[in-house]
Amino acid sequence: MKIGDDVSSIHDASLFELESTSKALVLTRVTNSQMLNIVPLKGALVYNTDTNCVYAFNGSNWQNLCNDNAGSFSIIDNEDGSFTITSSDGTSFTSPNFSDLKGDTGPQGPAGIDGTEIQQEQTVLLASTGQTQFTTPISIIDSKKIEVYRNGIRIAFTTIDNNTIELESEISCYQNDSIRIVQIF
Repeated sequence: MKIGDDVSSIHDASLFELESTSKALVLTRVTNSQMLNIVPLKGALVYNTDTNCVYAFNGSNWQNLCNDNAGSFSIIDNEDGSFTITSSDGTSFTSPNFSDLKGDTGPQGPAGIDGTEIQQEQTVLLASTGQTQFTTPISIIDSKKIEVYRNGIRIAFTTIDNNTIELESEISCYQNDSIRIVQIF
């Protein structure tokens, strides 16, 4: 199929051709946030309006086609607790499964203002890809006394009911992300 100025000739190896000296192909235009929420087929293209650049989906992540790849690298979440880092020269390194690396439980926190010991309950959960809601270890009395961490980084959440929290909309979980919920009472 050919669209454009001379539709009577198409190259034998072409499935689809565009030809014009006065018009252009316009790709789907999205913000960075919108782009990261799209998981298309390998080879998809979009124009990112935040970076003013074309990105290609390589089957695992979006790659910026405007950057000079000299000295660059990509990081791929293997969704098993490990990551693969690939350099532009083709060398790669796969990390150990970080979900198996757990440290010792820390010491009890300091006593509160009134001299009583601060009580806390915490749970560590392994997330599924796309999961946003999690059950707290105890009933929620005050959402200001809850802290939530994804892979060790504190993240924002909202309270759904007295035992359920939901991560903020821009936060995505992947398979085996470590979600730690700490409640102080």
